[in-house]
Amino acid sequence: MKFLVVLAMGVAVAQASTTSPPAEENSCSGLKDDRSLLSSLLTVAGYSDTCVAAALDSCRTGREDVRNASLVEEAREVVQQVSAAVNKWESRPRHCKDLLDSGDSGSGLRQVYPYPGRPHHRVPVFCDHTVDGGGWTVFQRRTSDAVRQDFYRTWVEYQLGFGDLEGEFWLGLDLLHQLTSTTLQQLRIDLDDYEGEHRWAKYGFFHVGAPETKFRLSVGRFRGAYWYTNCHSSNLNGYQYVGSHSSYADGINWSHWKGQHYSLKRTSMMIRPAF
Repeated sequence: MKFLVVLAMGVAVAQASTTSPPAEENSCSGLKDDRSLLSSLLTVAGYSDTCVAAALDSCRTGREDVRNASLVEEAREVVQQVSAAVNKWESRPRHCKDLLDSGDSGSGLRQVYPYPGRPHHRVPVFCDHTVDGGGWTVFQRRTSDAVRQDFYRTWVEYQLGFGDLEGEFWLGLDLLHQLTSTTLQQLRIDLDDYEGEHRWAKYGFFHVGAPETKFRLSVGRFRGAYWYTNCHSSNLNGYQYVGSHSSYADGINWSHWKGQHYSLKRTSMMIRPAF
């Protein structure tokens, strides 16, 4: 008798403190709402924990499981969509070697995405897939075409880049820093004179520092570029004389091949991942 009184009081207190939803047909929703309280009371009265739990579980409608399963399925679909989006961004080409590896073996203008934190930011580059296995991103080119670029430019112009990507151009130090920061890069330089001869040089590694370092150059094995101080062994951004010139070291010079009084006909500088 005392147990029934306590049980009735417990149920009354629970119902007074919460508003129960309408009972569903063939369900034990009232007991479900007060399951924790009833379980404790029945256990105190001497009933088995396992027996009480099994009895209360038998009153469940099963709708909660269906709802949870639906939520899990929706979450799984969202995760799959996010994963697909991430894979899409990660698969976007960072440089010309990525394009070559994906099956794009055509040389010429292409779009790449070299900024990891800016997946929508694409930039145009010129890819060379004909030289030394391909995969090269060209960042400097001099030609003997009728339309020539003036390479005596300001610091800001060299930082941002200038020229025509299908003709003579300088890609820009900002972008060159980003491209050489994606992975270890090697450098290739191709040279042509006016007599039909060709030479090339390959550097084991090549990196251009951040703007705050004033684009500090790090290059392996061969040495020479336009980050010089008092002198230089090469000057591929020099004035476009035609062959021999009387002035000293101000043409498109490569001193170890043609000396400082010969301006080359064509040059190109390009990078590719070393591995």
